[in-house]
Amino acid sequence: MPGLADHPLTTGLLASVSRSFYLSLRALPKEVREPLSLAYLLARAADTIADITIRPAAERQALLSQFEQAVAGGDTADCTEAAARFAAGVDHAGEKTLLLRLPECFAALGRTEPGAAALMRKVLGRIIRGQSLDLQRFPGPGAPAALPDAEALEEYTYLVAGCVGEFWTEICALNLPGFTREPVETMVHHGIAYGKGLQLINILRDQARDISEGRCYLPEDELRAAGLTTLTWPAADWTPWHAVRRHWLSSARSGLQSGRVYVRNLRSLRLRFASLLPLLIGEATLDLLEAQPAAEAPQPAKVPRSKVKRLLLRALRLSLTGRV
Repeated sequence: MPGLADHPLTTGLLASVSRSFYLSLRALPKEVREPLSLAYLLARAADTIADITIRPAAERQALLSQFEQAVAGGDTADCTEAAARFAAGVDHAGEKTLLLRLPECFAALGRTEPGAAALMRKVLGRIIRGQSLDLQRFPGPGAPAALPDAEALEEYTYLVAGCVGEFWTEICALNLPGFTREPVETMVHHGIAYGKGLQLINILRDQARDISEGRCYLPEDELRAAGLTTLTWPAADWTPWHAVRRHWLSSARSGLQSGRVYVRNLRSLRLRFASLLPLLIGEATLDLLEAQPAAEAPQPAKVPRSKVKRLLLRALRLSLTGRV
């Protein structure tokens, strides 16, 4: 049987549920492409379940629990049947198809080499825990609730993204010995920081949409200290929001600096390219966010497809030269 990364399960699904990350996954060395691609699909399926807002939070939480048990090696039948029912409420065609094809994903996980499968189950358990915490903290639309403090935000960014940098590094260490010029432990540290930085960018980019759905990821104690009295959106005064956003924009920039160190120490051209492209897109998104006027409401920021193509070429050039 062909490797999963060359199988229709992933060649079609990856492109349909991701835009730029698909390019990174397809560029990976074949030794790590399969487990990283499958882990991405399973994580995306869990994220889709958590985001089906037409379903009550309690139902989504219950299906996430079934999903976690299936990932851990338990029975998959109840999970896949419930996921197929949930798929009816998904508008995105790729995500709907992904939920319907979960039986194939679980079967592929069952065929995965034990060492890689253990790492996949570990990271997916952390991601699902982060999504479950989200559903507990933010049950649905209404008056927005905020994370209480920076510790809660740091925990969240680790569980849904920082652990991915850790997993990426551990899979490379397992299947590509000598892939880095630095000790693996050092690369794990930079990989975690890089993943958290990328997630902070997502949070700051999607803030208006999140708040409309009852979620505020910026720490409430920091917003209060900056002068915010209520979590209303739109606000009478945007100064407190921007004051706190500046701090976390700076933190995201620091995470991307760790990502640059990470990329610089990779020996493989393919690994450098796959790891560098999200960094360049993240930097371009940060530039857009930082340029927004402080007196106005924060806006979503999306790098145009034409610029993504230019960044792709830049990532390839930098990867070839090693001058990251």
